[in-house]
Amino acid sequence: MAERIDIGIDGGGTGCRVALSVDGGPMTETQGGPANIVTDPAGAEAAIRLTLTEALAAHGLGLDAMRLARVCAGLAGARLPGEADRFATRLPFLAYVVDDSVTALEGALAGADGTLASLGTGSFFIRKHAGQTRHVGGWGFRLGDEGSAAWAGRLALALALQVLDGRLPADTLADALIAACPPHPVLWAVEARPGDFAQLARIVLGHPDSPIAVTVKAAILDALEDGLEGVGHSPGTPLVLTGGLGELLHAALAARLRADLRAAAGRPLDGALRLARGLP
Repeated sequence: MAERIDIGIDGGGTGCRVALSVDGGPMTETQGGPANIVTDPAGAEAAIRLTLTEALAAHGLGLDAMRLARVCAGLAGARLPGEADRFATRLPFLAYVVDDSVTALEGALAGADGTLASLGTGSFFIRKHAGQTRHVGGWGFRLGDEGSAAWAGRLALALALQVLDGRLPADTLADALIAACPPHPVLWAVEARPGDFAQLARIVLGHPDSPIAVTVKAAILDALEDGLEGVGHSPGTPLVLTGGLGELLHAALAARLRADLRAAAGRPLDGALRLARGLP
């Protein structure tokens, strides 16, 4: 008979994952559907419940075993005021609900102090020091996500339109970006989502010597520096840089930042399970 179950949950708009450990044993992982607690809290609850049920069943357990569970759920959007508590009350079991950036930091640094900068489709910066956590950015494509792939793609496309206007010199990257956004970038942008703009960043990376690409890369590095300053990153302390765009920037970092770089120790899901194991 199990005496304790530790459960970590990682959830967002593309899916959720559940890590489960019985009595300190090895972790098992189960994947499920989208779990966006802001745009579809009912759907997120259903996805988490179903995935959790499957995770328990893999150990021969039912939902009644949740009385033995310690649960940490790292969920995108939980940083918004009231969202973590609001969603926690929807769940049919007691859970510690935090923003997914918190579990990402815990996983990346294995609980140690340090800074995590995530530059993927979106972006955020978070640092833990002396028991305190400081978080900046991550407010989404419309209002933030500076330094992210989506932000970079939008900037590059805006500069391409300046080339079209004759305000900037001719640039082969501008031609490629405009061709990628038919019938016209302005019309394309009406329906484009952050992931679509992030795809434009791939085109930018394919033209490294283009004047637009040089400008965009400098802007990304400036945004990274601003984010690190915002969370109070101290030179000489661990820095983990994740996300598809972030990982490509390692070689371009200033020497003082490269010296701080560490490989991520684990994933957000690992961080969620680690936090669950620390619950009384």
